[in-house]
Amino acid sequence: AMLRTSLVILGLLTAHAAVSPSLGAPSVRPLGPASSKCSDVGARGGLQCLRLRGGHHEGYTLGVRDSIMIAHSFNGPEFGPAQGMHGATYTVDLEVSVEKLADKLNWVVDIGVLLGILKEVLGKYNYKNLNEMFPGENTTTEFMSKKIHEGVAEALKKHGVVGTMNVKLWESHNAWASYNDKI
Repeated sequence: AMLRTSLVILGLLTAHAAVSPSLGAPSVRPLGPASSKCSDVGARGGLQCLRLRGGHHEGYTLGVRDSIMIAHSFNGPEFGPAQGMHGATYTVDLEVSVEKLADKLNWVVDIGVLLGILKEVLGKYNYKNLNEMFPGENTTTEFMSKKIHEGVAEALKKHGVVGTMNVKLWESHNAWASYNDKI
C-alpha cells in the first residue's frame, strides 16, 4: 500500500510524495505554492502535512534568547544517573508568531519588552533547585519549556499580543525540547 502525503518545505513549496514502506525513500514532485491548509485526498487516510523548520506559520515571527542555570534531580530508574542532584544550563529560545504586524508600529512586539518578559519569567527559575519549586514533579526539559511558555504567554496577553509562541530549551548543543501553543 502506498502512503500519500504532502510536504510543506521551508514554507516555499508544497510537494506530493508517494511512499511505499517496502521501497524506502519517497518520490517527491512540486505541486505549486505552499498552503497552510491540508485536505483529504483519499479514502485510506488522506493527506498528511509535514511541517519542517519548527512548524509552518504564515505571518511574522520574532525571536529572542536568554539562558538560566538550574539544579534538579529526577525520580525513577528510567533516569539513571540523573536521579541524583545535578545542574543544567539551559539556553532558551523564544519565538512569537503573529499573522499581522501591529498597526503603525510594524512589529510583532517590542523586542525590549519581549526580552524583559523572558528575563523576568526565567528569573523565577534561575539559580534555583527545581525540586523545591515543583515537589514531586520530574522537571524535565519538556516540562520546563511548557512552564516558561505559560509565564511568558500570561505577560504577553497583557500587552495585547495574539498569536502563537514556541519555547525551546537547549540542554546542550545537540539536545533540546520545545513547547508550542497559542498565547
